[in-house]
Amino acid sequence: MSPTASAIIAAIRARPQQFAELADAHRDVPWPDFLHAWGEVRRANILGRDDNGNYRIEPCEDKA
Repeated sequence: MSPTASAIIAAIRARPQQFAELADAHRDVPWPDFLHAWGEVRRANILGRDDNGNYRIEPCEDKA
C-alpha cells in the first residue's frame, strides 16, 4: 500500500471523515496520486460509513 493510502487510512481511523475533508487534508499530494491512493483504500474493502455519511474503517472480523 502506498504511503498516501496509509495516511488516508490513519486519518480515517483517527476520525471518520467525508471524502472532501480527506482531499483537503492531502492537498500537497498531486490529484492523480491522491486518487490512486484512494482507489487502494477502497479496494482494501475496509471502508464503511457512519450515520452521518462519513467514511470510517470497518473493524476486522476474525474468520476462525
